[in-house]
Amino acid sequence: MTELDVMNHRLDAVEEDVKILYKKINEVTLTQVQSVTKLDSMLVTLGELKESIQALKKRPGWLWDKLTVALIGAVCGVLVNFILN
Repeated sequence: MTELDVMNHRLDAVEEDVKILYKKINEVTLTQVQSVTKLDSMLVTLGELKESIQALKKRPGWLWDKLTVALIGAVCGVLVNFILN
């Protein structure tokens, strides 16, 4: 083998390695895009869950307020009825 043949063989090997490297880089890029898409979806879902939790936290307080008003109204009604009779 001449020196030119050796260099051509080495160049062919390097070109093949570069092709493999580009293929792997493209696979990593696609995987990263998929991961970002999934992460965005998870963040949207997390935001919706936070909103739902906040709504649930507010609801029991609202129900207790309504119950308190009803009890106060009932007590006042009984007192007024007692006084008038």
